[in-house]
Amino acid sequence: MNKKVLTPSDALAAYERAFRLGSPWEVEKLLREMLNVQVAVVDDKERAEAQLREGKRLKTVSVPYGVFLDKIKGKKVYLLDPTAQKGGKAFLDEAVDDDIAPNRTYVLLASEAGYHPQKGLTFEGQGQPTGFEDMPDAENREKRTEGKFQTWSEHTQGVWERSQRIVGLYRPFIECWAEKVLGLEDTRKTDFVDTVLWAMRAAVLFHDIGKLNQNWQDIVWKNEQKISNQHNTDFIARMSPVPDEQVRSQLQKPRYHASFAYPFVKTFLRKILGDYRFLDTIALAAARHHSLEVSGAIKANEFQWAQLGNQSAQECLNQLVQTVLGSLSDEESRRLEEALQEASNAVTQSSQADEPPGPTDDFYFLYCLTNRLVKVCDWEDAGDTQIELR
Repeated sequence: MNKKVLTPSDALAAYERAFRLGSPWEVEKLLREMLNVQVAVVDDKERAEAQLREGKRLKTVSVPYGVFLDKIKGKKVYLLDPTAQKGGKAFLDEAVDDDIAPNRTYVLLASEAGYHPQKGLTFEGQGQPTGFEDMPDAENREKRTEGKFQTWSEHTQGVWERSQRIVGLYRPFIECWAEKVLGLEDTRKTDFVDTVLWAMRAAVLFHDIGKLNQNWQDIVWKNEQKISNQHNTDFIARMSPVPDEQVRSQLQKPRYHASFAYPFVKTFLRKILGDYRFLDTIALAAARHHSLEVSGAIKANEFQWAQLGNQSAQECLNQLVQTVLGSLSDEESRRLEEALQEASNAVTQSSQADEPPGPTDDFYFLYCLTNRLVKVCDWEDAGDTQIELR
């Protein structure tokens, strides 16, 4: 079942009907009808995780969110973690009712549900699993890239350098978009494209800012010391490849980190370039470099700048930015310092969820391209390879 598209007339009609009937449930009903979850059925949780680890992908069935909530009462439900392929984490974590949200993938056991090609998904008794399919080559390579141990500075500088080549490849597409969609020409177009490309590279530069969180550093360094002989003398960005399943089972799952890129990048870009909505689009695309389910919403004090001996993560960040940007004028240095300070403050405060632009939004193209840029730079640097239009 495909998602229903909510038009302005649909929304107005729903609110008018709710007001006339004195029933807010009219609006809730409409929202439930247009929101779905993806559902897969497997014979056995452990065997399913083994196949996912081998690069297979679950076949799923789309189910209305409200229907799913009604049908799963009393059943065991697992949430699929799309980032689990890296880091040795469990793919399927048991989900409770309060945690179940739309636009996610959930897994049921064939002892309690099933799939029939003609009847579709059933929620009663023994059934057939939905099965697996091969993951597309590019996605499979990304998911299974073990990469190498990297400090935060090494990885951040690496993605910045790779972004220079890739934005050169993207420039003709952005120029065409700026001219045909936004109606810009000549010098205005050139200046705007230069600004967009710089903002996109800044999103790449700061995409892993969440890894400088004290909690994240504490966990990954404990994991790293179980894997290798590395010593925690610097902030880490990527752990060493996990040698075997026994070690993998001993590793602790670090907290999410990608969400923190949204308030940081948004604040930094607006301070440098001005109050423009397309900068928020770029920031959200960066925050979604691991999963499109990331909203950018964080709570106050979820992020605390890490400290490693006498070195603070903020000092590490400032030094790295000075290195990659090179020599600046006194005025440029002052503005950069102010922007970094405001962004550093913003990431420690609460941030509201934001919605990505839809396909009819003028900035949808920019959102998609920025998300791809961040993911590909991340992937290329981690795997020490060239992927984009090689």
